[in-house]
Amino acid sequence: MALIEVFPNSPTAIQDAVTMSNEGDVILVHRGVYHESVQVSSVKNNIRIISKHKHAAILDGRCMELEAFELNGVAGVEIYGFIIKNYLSRGIQLINAKSNHILSNKIYHITGGVDPIGIFVNNSVGNLFMKNVVERIGIAESGSGIYLQTVTGNWVIKNKLKHNSAQGIEVLDGSHNAIIGNQISHNKGDGILVNRVDNNLIYDNKITDNGNNGVNAQSMNTMVLDSKIKGNRENGLFIALNYNFAGFNEIKDNKQSGIQVSSDFNDIQNNKIEKNEDNGVFIHHPQTANFVFENQFKRNNPHNIKDQGENNTIIQNTIKE
Repeated sequence: MALIEVFPNSPTAIQDAVTMSNEGDVILVHRGVYHESVQVSSVKNNIRIISKHKHAAILDGRCMELEAFELNGVAGVEIYGFIIKNYLSRGIQLINAKSNHILSNKIYHITGGVDPIGIFVNNSVGNLFMKNVVERIGIAESGSGIYLQTVTGNWVIKNKLKHNSAQGIEVLDGSHNAIIGNQISHNKGDGILVNRVDNNLIYDNKITDNGNNGVNAQSMNTMVLDSKIKGNRENGLFIALNYNFAGFNEIKDNKQSGIQVSSDFNDIQNNKIEKNEDNGVFIHHPQTANFVFENQFKRNNPHNIKDQGENNTIIQNTIKE
């Protein structure tokens, strides 16, 4: 294993280090500004690209380069501690990638192209995205903070997603992903959108003041647990497909319903649902077999519970005025 040190002395300084690296090498990037796009291909598995001093190595695309880092077909690569700004399409992009770690980066002002994204992941398995800050991505309602497409077993943990032009986190197609401990606020779309993804965990997130729903669950068997979902301009939680579970959340001050249900066989248990402006829980016609159990409701307008469906079970809830 070699340690390769990089200084901002050429237009391709980081890329040159990647090209000469071997499996297991660490690329240590010194303080400075780098104007380049770094491609890591499948022959460069298990390298680490590290900012020597966190957030002192800056990749600036000058609104000319497409992405700061692209990991294509690689496994075991780490990207740690960079500031990434002013790229056209992506901050960091993973394609056909497995078991990579994207940690403690700051990504902002990705504003060009058709659909700019802070961190974009496609057809990838078992990657970790942790403690990144992704903000001010996109323009005109296009541009999500983190976008995962056709993915399995990825972990999105303790990131900050804010002021993005579309969703904070968007997951499209796949299964068995976890979104844990993130702060997601002031995005123009949904805080979290999961669409056609099954068996996912959304746990211990703070989801506030987003332009659409706090969580938009267009999926089955999504677990939304122990999260604070407040002040979103649409629903706190929108459930559109069957077999989801919402439990132990604090859902408050959303402009539409606390929880809106347009599907069957969902469990809503042990939530605190307060002061939402279009019902606490709203079950649409003709939805059936939903279970609303041991929630605490307080001052939702106009109703704490509005059930327009059929054969839903609503028991042992506490209502305080």
